[in-house]
Amino acid sequence: MADNPRIATNFELWQVDQLIPYARNPRTHTDEQVAQLAASIMEFGFANPLLVGSDGVVIAGHARLQAARKLGLSEVPVIVLDHLSEAQRRALVIADNQLAIAGTGWDEELLRGLLVDLRQDEFNLDLLGFSDEEIAGWLAQEPGAPQEGLTEEDAVPEPLEEPVTRRGDLWILGNHRLLCGDSASSEDVQRLVEGALVDLVNTDPPYNVRVEPRSNNAIAAGLSSFANLSNDPKLAHRDRGGESIKREIAHRKGLQHHQGFDLHRGASKAKATTKKMRPKDRALANDFMKDADYDVLLRQWFGNIAAALKPGGAFYLWGGYANCANYPPALAECGLYFSQAIIWVKNMPVLTRKDFMGAHEWCFYGWREGAAHWFNPDYNNVRDVWEVAKVPPQSMIHLTEKPVELAARALTYSSKAG
Repeated sequence: MADNPRIATNFELWQVDQLIPYARNPRTHTDEQVAQLAASIMEFGFANPLLVGSDGVVIAGHARLQAARKLGLSEVPVIVLDHLSEAQRRALVIADNQLAIAGTGWDEELLRGLLVDLRQDEFNLDLLGFSDEEIAGWLAQEPGAPQEGLTEEDAVPEPLEEPVTRRGDLWILGNHRLLCGDSASSEDVQRLVEGALVDLVNTDPPYNVRVEPRSNNAIAAGLSSFANLSNDPKLAHRDRGGESIKREIAHRKGLQHHQGFDLHRGASKAKATTKKMRPKDRALANDFMKDADYDVLLRQWFGNIAAALKPGGAFYLWGGYANCANYPPALAECGLYFSQAIIWVKNMPVLTRKDFMGAHEWCFYGWREGAAHWFNPDYNNVRDVWEVAKVPPQSMIHLTEKPVELAARALTYSSKAG
């Protein structure tokens, strides 16, 4: 062995298509880990080059290569190790992974302090590679940390595995009323408001969002959200080769047309997560609906908003851009004037299997027809783009949870104090 090790003094940029994963790489990576690496690259940059041979075969950095492909990168930094023998290559494939974790641990006090600082900076702790449970465990051990109660506006208690709240439960909280009910039910809404008209509706309906817990794969969610149709006798006459029946099943299960094509093109699109479900991963009711059913629900829901709002009272309806064609005609039919869209720009994008990562969300803003609307005169020239940090993923208990600041802005702009 040489007295001094060889030191790599520079890196090169190689096309992703030039790189070949090592066929005998024993290290495995989950989709969730690759997504975390992709998010890390987005946040910090591609700071860790791949180690490759001169033939383009990857020696170390297989997960980073997968993340680069997920992000659509055309080139990545590499360090070429052309001095290794075949035996050394095989050994380094193992050693690069194992030596990084063998005999290591954490200085608990220092780690906890860093996590506390990052949380105070509102940094996305998901980028660190820990699970939600691990982060919660570290932070719970913070000296002097309260074990009960709320300390942050977006912090809420973990829900029970078996909820005790039932539809019809009504809480009277001073001047406030909270009902567990159905916003599409006129009886429920009228029971809540007791015949009074309200100044403002700020709502985030989790209807027809088409998301799947953890992986955000809407196709997998659609396949898992409906009964198995593959044995339907009405489909028995279709070719058993599988192609047209797959398309029919995708259509019958409520998938959008492009999702059906994607499923036909690649089976991996239908791969759902195998991770343990958390309370916030419970299936959302009415999340996958056919267009006709969704139109009926919208008119019930918007009709209840119109019945509860004062003429001129404002509404803020948070939702995805997928509803940009559904909402306006239904709003107009219910006497609700859609004025404009507010765009919420998130501090971190949502990693999905779509072509572009979602970094924004829409809010449909307007008011009930019949009177002039009121807008806070203390605010002039307010922009329709709101840059607000997301609720930290480790704190979320619902898949479409919104930060308190969004509701606070709506209340400030469109309702009077008192």
